[in-house]
Amino acid sequence: MAEEIDRFVAREELADESGNHHKGLLTGEDMARFSAPIEAAQTYDYQGWRIHKTGPWGQGPVFLQTLALLNEFDLAALDPNGPEFVHLVIEAMKLALRDAEAYVADSDHMTHVSAADMLDDSYLAARAREIDLSHATDFGAGAPKNGGTVYLTTADATGMMVSFIQSNYAGFGSGVVVPGTGVALQNRGADFSLDPAHQNHVGPRKRPFHTIIPGFLMGPDGPRMSFGVMGGPMQAQGHVQMVLRTQLFGQDPQMAADAPRWRITQGLGVACETTIPAATLDTLRTLGHDLTLESPDNAFGFGGAQLIHRLPGRGYAGGSDPRKDGAAMGF
Repeated sequence: MAEEIDRFVAREELADESGNHHKGLLTGEDMARFSAPIEAAQTYDYQGWRIHKTGPWGQGPVFLQTLALLNEFDLAALDPNGPEFVHLVIEAMKLALRDAEAYVADSDHMTHVSAADMLDDSYLAARAREIDLSHATDFGAGAPKNGGTVYLTTADATGMMVSFIQSNYAGFGSGVVVPGTGVALQNRGADFSLDPAHQNHVGPRKRPFHTIIPGFLMGPDGPRMSFGVMGGPMQAQGHVQMVLRTQLFGQDPQMAADAPRWRITQGLGVACETTIPAATLDTLRTLGHDLTLESPDNAFGFGGAQLIHRLPGRGYAGGSDPRKDGAAMGF
């Protein structure tokens, strides 16, 4: 399959048609020179687990930095549905989002601040001290636009587990179809920066910062959980919520997928599902969060999670989000 896809993309008529027909900036040379390298995952050790994420140009650093910031606090002592827990995770996520917007780009072009710098212990400790446990803070974090993504995960009897995500962005991508092929072009370049001083500045042969991040968690004895949450800027935020619920609080994949969610929007804004306990919402408001309530069936607002958890010995437990189409199935 991979060889056939490679031959298809390399066809001259496809490369030429995609740029010439629509008078775009991409040329046949651009298509021919593009390659998708196999890269090492960025990892972080959290509570005895090693978590693997895609590196810079995606939201992997946001997820890992959020967990690293939360490592400065005793989360296990809190109620995962209580206001203290939700407030703390929201504040850590806002800090990570602000850093991502300022620094994350194609790893080949992160010349000022690297992904490793964002996970430096002393830096994280200093950033964690910025969190006010008694009040929400506007760290200047914002969120990218909503996306058009699909996530799936699979596992077999030998222990092989795969975490896979694909996206054309913004529903139907660019809306441009290469004539005679049915191939729709994505428009992830929309997330480039136009600021020449930014590491994510638009340019040739560069990958834009985007949201898609498959997740994988390793335990001391090998693969433990493959997981993902589609949904634009909800992805890193949803991954944090899934990992904390399954690994810190022992919830099974379906329970974690079913649980109420929140999503950072702009400034002090936080969108919350109406299923979050009323007492938690009231306390979050007194802490200074600007809350809006949304229906739990808003798949693009709160994402769609798919998870497979490897059980001790043989076997798996799967979970599929009720907010969107999907199912956990065994054969």
